[in-house]
Amino acid sequence: MDTVRGLVSVLTPSYNQARWLGENLRSVAAQTYPNIEHLVMDGGSTDGSVSVLEAESGPNVRWLSEPDRGQSDAISKAFSASRGEIIGWLNSDDAYFASDIVERAMDVFDNNPGVGLVYGHAALVNAEGTLLHVLWTPTFAQAAVRAYNFISQPTVFVRRSVIGRPSFTDPDFDFAMDRELWLYLARRTEFRRINRIMAIDRHQLQRKSVARLDLAAHDRELIKSRYRIPAITWNPFLVRWVKIVVRFTGLSKVREAAGGSDVLSLQPTSVRDVVFRQTAQLRRWMPSGDL
Repeated sequence: MDTVRGLVSVLTPSYNQARWLGENLRSVAAQTYPNIEHLVMDGGSTDGSVSVLEAESGPNVRWLSEPDRGQSDAISKAFSASRGEIIGWLNSDDAYFASDIVERAMDVFDNNPGVGLVYGHAALVNAEGTLLHVLWTPTFAQAAVRAYNFISQPTVFVRRSVIGRPSFTDPDFDFAMDRELWLYLARRTEFRRINRIMAIDRHQLQRKSVARLDLAAHDRELIKSRYRIPAITWNPFLVRWVKIVVRFTGLSKVREAAGGSDVLSLQPTSVRDVVFRQTAQLRRWMPSGDL
């Protein structure tokens, strides 16, 4: 399928996420950037997702509901059907934080032809839409992305021309397909961070990082062997300190997060409450005697 210049294709894999799917659809439909197609591949949901798609899909949404082989398969199907020059990946329980997110990402691509991937910060929210804390991300460095998966997937946009393989994500991965994609693309193109909150990342009991930790070990070993990741980067003490630094630095974006969104119905919260949640786990993470 020929690529359409200036078109942004947002890929959404979905399965039994009716509770949040409508917010996902509305956050894309509300974007100020005028040239977007939204492709939703539903894995044959039985929870009312199809009714949500029928009721809330606008003219720029294409969707299909049928059994698939999981998230990677759904993403691959959406990518194959897409036509955009720029690809966004927004899982069905996630959403864009503001109405100008796609427009800001396109500004970076238009002004920087060598940039192949754009990303930003995210706001972690719970199932009810309460803001938990900011997922702050640093400016890009090759060594950092090899050591720690600091890029929040729903904030990412990728230039199609840098992908260089038939599938957007590698079908060998069922858990860490996002991290594999960053590692793969880091060898091929320049990354650029936008210093603002671009999406919400929803923490809920059905997400794989909670419900499918059995898949994590397989993907971790595959990434280690394929990308020759040094063993020290998996050291739990190093990972803990990285988390502490990232969580502390996220305080710089707390006011922005607490200010709310112009497209999402998040629960009202105060800067003070977000600061408390941003730092709540630090005492547990710190080694004994450090706090």
